[in-house]
Amino acid sequence: MASDTITSDSRCRLFREASLQLSFAIILLLGVLLVVLGILLFPVNLGLLPFSPDGQLGLLLVLTAVQMMALGSTPLGQFKRSWFMVLIGIGFASMGIISCIVPGILTDIIRELLGFLNIIGGGIFLLTGFPSTYKAIQNPPPELISKLPIYKKMLSTQTILNIVSISFGVSMLFPGIVSGFIISGIIIINGLLLFLLVRVLLKIS
Repeated sequence: MASDTITSDSRCRLFREASLQLSFAIILLLGVLLVVLGILLFPVNLGLLPFSPDGQLGLLLVLTAVQMMALGSTPLGQFKRSWFMVLIGIGFASMGIISCIVPGILTDIIRELLGFLNIIGGGIFLLTGFPSTYKAIQNPPPELISKLPIYKKMLSTQTILNIVSISFGVSMLFPGIVSGFIISGIIIINGLLLFLLVRVLLKIS
């Protein structure tokens, strides 16, 4: 009887409305994409699987567009979810969809765009976001002292994530500068860091 009750409770929880915020869900989606992409790139680099760089770039750009349109979140930072942001998101999504369907037309444009966005976005955080957050952690208000270890973990995760983003951006702008296996590792680390970031943010929220 006890086991039946536990099973029933588990099923009820499984079909309950998820309390996960939309922003966290999108970050998890991007994390899954990056981890799966990074894993698949290993056999691709060994010549065991066919690969479409246009599909990869197009999908990354579409997910960036979804973040912009739904949350106002961009690689350059968080902005107000305005009609201007929605229109930019639509433009990005259109470019990504065209890249997935018609290979070769926008490959270089999207690659350079993603490269610049990742480098600039990572640099902005390291130059502005990191100092302000670090200063706040060094002099926390009384109500945040109990959660100080979590905020420190969040800062370290965000810092590493942005360094990895810059590395990914450089690999986009200068293809061939590092081996495909290193790029695969960078992409997997990026995805795993997104999972860790969501976990830390859930503890804070």
